Amino acid sequence: MTASLWARTRAIIVDVLIVSILQAVINAVFGSQYVTSGVAGPTATGGFSSYTSTTTVGDFWLWVVAIAYFSLFEGLFGQTPGKAIVGIRVTDLTGRRPGWRAVLIRNVLRVIDSFPGIYLLGALIARFSQRRQRLGDHIAGTIVVPTRVATDAGLTQPERQRGLRIVTAVVVLFIAGAAAFSYLGRPPIVVGNAARLGQLPGGSRVGGYSLGDGQWNGSSVTYPIQYSLTSGKNCSGTVTLEWNGFFQGWHVSRVQANC
Repeated sequence: MTASLWARTRAIIVDVLIVSILQAVINAVFGSQYVTSGVAGPTATGGFSSYTSTTTVGDFWLWVVAIAYFSLFEGLFGQTPGKAIVGIRVTDLTGRRPGWRAVLIRNVLRVIDSFPGIYLLGALIARFSQRRQRLGDHIAGTIVVPTRVATDAGLTQPERQRGLRIVTAVVVLFIAGAAAFSYLGRPPIVVGNAARLGQLPGGSRVGGYSLGDGQWNGSSVTYPIQYSLTSGKNCSGTVTLEWNGFFQGWHVSRVQANC
């Protein structure tokens, strides 16, 4: 007996919500800002008078986060939080907990199963599969079943506690790493965003730039900067950023440049 597609759909909705939160944090901390559409205007910097933008680290790293989430929970517990809520779990073809290799294979192939969106390809393959296996399940040799029909004895209490300790450690490291990078590593990205959006002085768009070593002063940091403009001019000076706390992060407060 395998899990119904409706049960798997409900589980993936929960998991996608959790993964979306993780990806939003990754984007906010590590992502660069890119203009998706804009109108150039007569501004002092030669930048956009109005624009829309997105802040992202790119699809590759967002998929890494998603694959890591599913693999960690399925490898440790046989089920993600979404599957646990719905009452289903991943097993091998004999109904036992799959190994890490199988878990990694089935989750790496989510990249294909999700094509062209909302797991359409995976759902179609599972719909016409005798055991409701998506592509990742076929190659990994796994199935998704109601928890009550799994043939193994499930996790022992020590195994569950060990898994919870590992998940807790990963979450703590994730939060600590994100917080540290948000303060120590993000200022050059913010300067890059300003250059990309045409927010540096000079009267035209920035073609390229380089930063020197930052001088830190508590809640601010100042970088020597050299940049070239699309008009052909070269500029040099300093750019200062101010820290507004972990929720608002860094912003460019002052740019002094000679062009």
